[in-house]
Amino acid sequence: MGKEKQHFNTPLVLDASSPIIQAGIATDNGWRKITYSKNPALNGVFETVSTLLQGLDIKISQVDAIFFCAGPGSTLGLRLTLAFIKTVQWEKQADLSVFSYNALDLAARMSPQKIPFIQAPFRMGWRFVRSKEENSSFGKKQILNTEDALKNYPDSLHLPDPRKKNPGIDPSKILGYEIKKVNGLTDLIPVSEQKKELKVYNPKPPKFKKWHPELTFLKP
Repeated sequence: MGKEKQHFNTPLVLDASSPIIQAGIATDNGWRKITYSKNPALNGVFETVSTLLQGLDIKISQVDAIFFCAGPGSTLGLRLTLAFIKTVQWEKQADLSVFSYNALDLAARMSPQKIPFIQAPFRMGWRFVRSKEENSSFGKKQILNTEDALKNYPDSLHLPDPRKKNPGIDPSKILGYEIKKVNGLTDLIPVSEQKKELKVYNPKPPKFKKWHPELTFLKP
């Protein structure tokens, strides 16, 4: 059965990729409820989901699917999300479908502007650049050094950098990353993949061969 034909009664969406933790119960074209937390991820992930379920009078046993952001984003938040999902899997034992999505792919569905490039911060000195792929919801992603990313893709939209104030980036091109901007499962399912093994999105930056100078004058 293709994922586009699957139906879920109580799909939980959990996104801890940014400093603001977001959790929601999605519908086909919207949301039953979304909760947010600015608390540290160590407690915020579990608290946000608990607040969401209590607000809707839902038990965790009623959740039949979890959609989670695998990255890029806060490493701690992403890993705590996986810990939460493993806890739910252990409690339910069965009847739980788990899907992951990339923040850059979901961000492409948040913007009213049809911009072909979206960037996100990676490790210090590096950025992700997502390029739109024809006839695909999954964009091509590459890792470039910050200077090249900003120079070669000047018309990009950008996910906010929680570590600093986005130097050199026009504030009007910063995309507010909020799951409420997407149309529930209609937007989530096309950018998600079902997972049996839980992993965060953590690609390695390009490697460059180190230059070793020939100090011939030191040779005997």
